[in-house]
Amino acid sequence: MSGVLEKLRARFDEVVGVHERPERLAAAWALGLSPLMGLHTVLALLLAFALRLNKVDVLLGTLVINPWTLPLYFPTAVFVGKRLTGVNVPRLVLPRAEEVLHAAVWRQHAPWLRSVLLAWGVGATLFAVLAGAVTFVALRQAIVIHRRRRRRHESGR
Repeated sequence: MSGVLEKLRARFDEVVGVHERPERLAAAWALGLSPLMGLHTVLALLLAFALRLNKVDVLLGTLVINPWTLPLYFPTAVFVGKRLTGVNVPRLVLPRAEEVLHAAVWRQHAPWLRSVLLAWGVGATLFAVLAGAVTFVALRQAIVIHRRRRRRHESGR
């Protein structure tokens, strides 16, 4: 049984890029942070292929923005974007459910949508750049420290 577990562990280590250089592993995770929700997974994978990064690690990095973090991330990004751009985001009056699919409703809310998308785009881009840089530096350092400790532990056996 322990032989099977060792094989599974070795395969897992290979899949998540444990044998990658710390810089490449950290870059794969940092690359997953993008302001383009919805497209960020596809874009991250395309960049992972182009840069020959571990695809699993890139996908894991894209999971930072998810349905659990979105309620905090989106309004915070809009708030920061409003502060940086000075754009006025008027209060939204939600249409009734039966009106949502009518083009007239979307035309009526176009100014609101433009201002929110601009504020969110600026705030989310800033967050992605900062979070990507912090993720890269912190994760690279954590990987180096972890590997150093692991080597020390294995050589002490």
